[in-house]
Amino acid sequence: MAAVDLVLSFPSLLLAIGISILFPSGIHTVVIAIVSVGWASFARIIRGQILMLREAAFVESAKSIGCSHARILFRHLLPQCIPVMLVMAGMKIGSYILTESSLSFLGLGAQPPTATWGSMISANRVYIASAPWMVLFPGVMIAVTVLCCNILGDVLRDRHGSNIQGRL
Repeated sequence: MAAVDLVLSFPSLLLAIGISILFPSGIHTVVIAIVSVGWASFARIIRGQILMLREAAFVESAKSIGCSHARILFRHLLPQCIPVMLVMAGMKIGSYILTESSLSFLGLGAQPPTATWGSMISANRVYIASAPWMVLFPGVMIAVTVLCCNILGDVLRDRHGSNIQGRL
């Protein structure tokens, strides 16, 4: 968990920029930067879930019939974490889209001819006075997409929350 704490101690966008500077610009670099930044929050949440679930009765039952630690982890504990991972993914996708757009705007993301909303805003910012729609439409699409992803995360959270209450 020390590595998780180390990654979470840095602002995610600055860490992604630093990683993007180390590698040549391109879509693969953006993916590496986002994955390098995004894994830590998932690891912390899943660890908390595993620590909570390992005291459950079904784990004690699996131990009593002789299941190995690997079987308990992969067959009993990790499937119980899937709803939490889906909820978190729904909520984090919007921030990943913003990170990709920011990196592309700064020229550290995907390079032309690959079209991204961040690179569209960057390339067309010189026309903002004469043709503002060239910047406005990609910006609106980023905002709408992030909003939809956040709504999806909220819906998943609400459904997951109702499933937990139904089980108690």
